[in-house]
Amino acid sequence: MTNKKRIVAYLDQIDKELLENRCKLLKVSVSFFTANCILEKLGKPILEIKPINDTTKEYTLQLFKIGNNLNQLARKLNSGAKFMIADQQAVLENIKKLNTQILEIQSKI
Repeated sequence: MTNKKRIVAYLDQIDKELLENRCKLLKVSVSFFTANCILEKLGKPILEIKPINDTTKEYTLQLFKIGNNLNQLARKLNSGAKFMIADQQAVLENIKKLNTQILEIQSKI
């Protein structure tokens, strides 16, 4: 149970759309944005709104893909299947590539 109380505000259509567009751009809810604006005007400490960079989102997606590839490699290695030397070498090369990609992404975040 929270001590928060509801506040209702009325805006004309243009201002409402402006508010919603700003919140979409910042990737925050209208409620979060308005509450922080009000608190800022009252001189209360506010949370810093950090918009999510599209590049960061893309890197995160790439990391998920890399994780998926690693899981597939681990499943194959743990399946008990016999590997030829060439297969083992290919798996090691894939792991090295994945490691390089992870380091590259990490340096950009």
